[in-house]
Amino acid sequence: MSLIDENTKWVLFLSAENEPEVRHINDIAYGLLCLEKAGVSISNIAIYIDGSDRALIENFLKSGTSSPINIKKSADFFTDQVNNIHDNVVMFVTGHGGPLGIDAAKPITPHQLLNCLKSSPNLRHAVVYLGQCYAGIFNYIGAGSKIKNGHADPEIIFLGATNLHESLSLHTTEDFLTGPMSWLANIFLLFAFKWFSSPVDIDGDGRFTIMDSYKYAGVGSNSSNKNMKTNALINSSDLQVKFVAAKQAYDAVQTTMNEVAYKAAYTNYSTQASLLYIHQECWVLNAIPSQRMEVI
Repeated sequence: MSLIDENTKWVLFLSAENEPEVRHINDIAYGLLCLEKAGVSISNIAIYIDGSDRALIENFLKSGTSSPINIKKSADFFTDQVNNIHDNVVMFVTGHGGPLGIDAAKPITPHQLLNCLKSSPNLRHAVVYLGQCYAGIFNYIGAGSKIKNGHADPEIIFLGATNLHESLSLHTTEDFLTGPMSWLANIFLLFAFKWFSSPVDIDGDGRFTIMDSYKYAGVGSNSSNKNMKTNALINSSDLQVKFVAAKQAYDAVQTTMNEVAYKAAYTNYSTQASLLYIHQECWVLNAIPSQRMEVI
């Protein structure tokens, strides 16, 4: 099978309890750019983004495509799947996440997303790339195909940027239609999108599969995370010196100015130091089908 050549719906998804962050919208814009570069028709790409300023969201996405686009809200995804006409769904989720699910007006739980895909009529396969924090809560659920009433339900593959931890967004600069753009990108999704725009046969078996995309995104994001933590450790040494000096000044003379300087130094130091303790390791659920599922 080939996902690009077959009847596949490509979903770019950003839900939010309040307003979406621009960096997450840029994740979607970059994904849009990469999918079209990969040969995916804009007619097969569905975009779901929450937020009140629809014109502003569309304007951000124009940096990734010159094609006409229709942007729906996250709740529409679940409504649309009730009338699904596609054989396959490939979904990319960016934004925030927590222990209760994907950030939304009401958090999207693993059961809700899995049940939506499993009950979608005509659907045979779904691949879901989860970039949000604590994506591991979507692991260890019944994603494999099962026989119900004599028929097999859809085969679902989940790929997570991180397990039961926060995920990292790192500074990157990429070429968009409007020129180079810098933003804090979801690093796992960034490399997944890069792979789709220019697939690499990681396994060396002559095929470009979902498993190849997983390994490529995992290696890329882990390498970037290592470089980030190395730099964070180096920078934290200087910030520690400034923090200690500010604390000593405040302990000696407790003026408002010294207090503000002390709190600012503490924030800078603790923020940098906390990066050293974020553990991000990607995972895949339902690995065997991901080895068979070809993209092109």
